[in-house]
Amino acid sequence: MKFSEFKRYKPKSAGNVFVLVCEDSFLIDESRAVWSRIFGGDWRFEKLQAREFQDIDWSRLSDEALTPSLFAQNRAILVAGADKLSTERAEELPALENIPRSTLKLVLLCDNAKSVKSWMKRFPVIEIEQVRPGEAARWLAERYGLGPDVARYLVETVGADLQLLQREMEKLLAYVGERRTIEVKDVDAVTLRIERFAPFDLDDAIFARDYNKAARVLGAMLEDGVEHLRILAQILRVWRQLFVAKGLLGRRGAKDVAAAVGAPYWKAPALAEACGKYEWKQLARGFRELLNADRAFKTSSPDPAAFFDVLLWKLVTPQSGH
Repeated sequence: MKFSEFKRYKPKSAGNVFVLVCEDSFLIDESRAVWSRIFGGDWRFEKLQAREFQDIDWSRLSDEALTPSLFAQNRAILVAGADKLSTERAEELPALENIPRSTLKLVLLCDNAKSVKSWMKRFPVIEIEQVRPGEAARWLAERYGLGPDVARYLVETVGADLQLLQREMEKLLAYVGERRTIEVKDVDAVTLRIERFAPFDLDDAIFARDYNKAARVLGAMLEDGVEHLRILAQILRVWRQLFVAKGLLGRRGAKDVAAAVGAPYWKAPALAEACGKYEWKQLARGFRELLNADRAFKTSSPDPAAFFDVLLWKLVTPQSGH
């Protein structure tokens, strides 16, 4: 179902365990308000990885479900990567369904329909469709009051990923300031135009360690008048994502890692693969190179094209003798 339909969703019977199939981390966060309406009352939400949830003793969870508190909020747990739960924990979950007026609710999260295990189908399964461009434009119009033409143009420029659109809107609102009314020219001024280079082309080239592509994209950005400090900030953002993600992978799923570092969920596989291509020493050296670049641009006037060409070479190509 569409997320707009999910907002009106009413389960056929009261339950304590639900399955939510959704790829968009932004919509998963937005779903908390819907679950609060469905559950009724005052709920405290938290998101746990399957491994973290599995480490909680079942007797403790059962006691929590049976024991209402006069002072504390009821607890709702979103279990990410629920398909990785053990058979033992899966067999324990139906017992929660038999507790009337439970003060514990579980929402088992799955990335796609294929990851829904057979044992999950005993619970209500809600599958959220991916957001289409037209729906994303309507969302922008309703949430931020954008005119329909501007909303469509922004989606055409950066894509239909709601988390990315939200970040672009934050930039646009800061850019227009008190004027508040956002126009097409503001989108051109703040976002990267897809005609010359897509929003993630530079990110993708760095992820892939593709120096030639990175140099071409960066050259197009400079030709289009993108400020060199803004380009440097984008490279630094990508480098930080690689550094943090490399430390998190192995302990969290790829999509949760992507969400943690501010990357769209659909970039999770590329980000995970990229982390394997860069060694810790190279990432550390990269931060030094980026710091030197920041100092150079702020204290002198190097030629941006030539400077970035050397910087990209140092960042993405394997360095011998280190």
